[in-house]
Amino acid sequence: MPVVWKRRYGAARVFYASVGHVAKDFDVPEAREIVNRGILWASR
Repeated sequence: MPVVWKRRYGAARVFYASVGHVAKDFDVPEAREIVNRGILWASR
């Protein structure tokens, strides 16, 4: 089961995603999308 959270830490943005245990878990399009959106959010 994936665990995802985000939060602001002062002026910074922190994104955490525990999608799975092996690289094959990223073959799931929804898992990749969660990580992509989290990275975009954190990099603003």
